[in-house]
Amino acid sequence: MPELPEVETIARDLASALIGQKVLKAEFLNTAIRENCYTREETDLNGKTINRISRRGKNLIFHFSENLAMVCHLKMTGRLLVDSDRSRDNKHLHFFMRLDKSDLSFYDVRKFGRICITAESELNQHPRLSKLGPEPFDITPAEFTDIVKRRSKSIKLILLDQEILAGLGNIYADESLYSAGIRPTLKPYRISRARLEILHGSIIEVLDVAIGNRGSSVDDYLDGFGQAGNFQNLIKVYGKTDQACPGCETPIKRIILGGRSTHYCMKCQK
Repeated sequence: MPELPEVETIARDLASALIGQKVLKAEFLNTAIRENCYTREETDLNGKTINRISRRGKNLIFHFSENLAMVCHLKMTGRLLVDSDRSRDNKHLHFFMRLDKSDLSFYDVRKFGRICITAESELNQHPRLSKLGPEPFDITPAEFTDIVKRRSKSIKLILLDQEILAGLGNIYADESLYSAGIRPTLKPYRISRARLEILHGSIIEVLDVAIGNRGSSVDDYLDGFGQAGNFQNLIKVYGKTDQACPGCETPIKRIILGGRSTHYCMKCQK
């Protein structure tokens, strides 16, 4: 599933290509991806202008004129592409928007992605957005530490919980914990405040580098123009089972934590 860096990259790509354009026609080709919380029809977008495109957690938000918004979650295999060749993958095209200068297509092989069209003024009540915790970039190290210290589950599962901290998934949780030298199974009471503040800095650094490298294409992710990201070439532990740790050459260990694959170095992460 695309995480914060991938969704941020797509948001920036789409913003650079689409802001200021008017919607000529918006259409669901498969209503399975239309989120059941929608309060507006896709036809309400016709004639509206895209004013802004933002990200909240792993969600893309299109802000239109006349108090309209569209919330998109790519889930596992969703892709939002500008001016794609629709004839190459028409089977998996589920939403299409024609604008005055460009086209926007939503593809999803597994049909888990979701699109909700609603009023801008109702975004705070959106069932997915309303439950999100703060963005890593929007809190201080001390605030992050306070949030974590209130929890009792392992630090990796805290980082994955979108209601605690928005945007992180398996890749960047593993990479951040490795960078901070913290074992993913530790619970907050066993981690000092100083080490948690270091972890917050590691999260910010890892996310910044990943965004600068346009995300990680380890599975299905492509950016808004159909190109792969580069951060997968910089990954140190995620998916590196039994490979040598880049810091000490100890084989990277893989465990299942909360039903999720977790990768770490037994020597470098204490």
